[in-house]
Amino acid sequence: MGEIPERSVFFEKGMVAELSPYLIITQAVRRGDLSVFHATVAENAARFRNDGTFTLISRLAHSVVKAGLRRLNQAYSRISLKDVATRLSLPSETSAEFVVAKAIRDGVIDATINHEGQFVRSHDLVDVYATTEPMEAFHLRIAYCLTTHNDAVRGMKYPPDAYKKRLEASRGKTGGADDDKTDEERAKELEDELEEEF
Repeated sequence: MGEIPERSVFFEKGMVAELSPYLIITQAVRRGDLSVFHATVAENAARFRNDGTFTLISRLAHSVVKAGLRRLNQAYSRISLKDVATRLSLPSETSAEFVVAKAIRDGVIDATINHEGQFVRSHDLVDVYATTEPMEAFHLRIAYCLTTHNDAVRGMKYPPDAYKKRLEASRGKTGGADDDKTDEERAKELEDELEEEF
């Protein structure tokens, strides 16, 4: 469940004819062509009901309108509501106005509606890379990485010979007057003791 089948499965004998209405629906959703979508749904409603997908497909009508509006918004900087209604196969300019207003509110398109002139004006796409926003984002990321690195380095620094004191404490040795002596001095004392014995 939830796995994507191999592409060859769709081209097996009998599958092409069974899946052709779904292909047309998919293409209509991608293009935003509401008239093709409604015609295909009306034509194949019985098949969709038998497959148990009719409710799902009927919910796609909203996605078809969104896709069509996105395409119109990218193609035209200014388009009349009448043309929007015609191209999206909507019943009237008023319904086109409501659909466009909802799409603007939902963030599907970046535009404004001129109610007096009955047209939709698309806003120019701002080139984000021409602003300082990417630089600031990279600066924050780099600062975070450097702070993490510095904290790690600081955490790895130990005071000199700190591990020796811990080692001696774990072996049960207690520090005394010998703690201040270096290894060379201790070695010299051992040699002197050995010479005295012989």
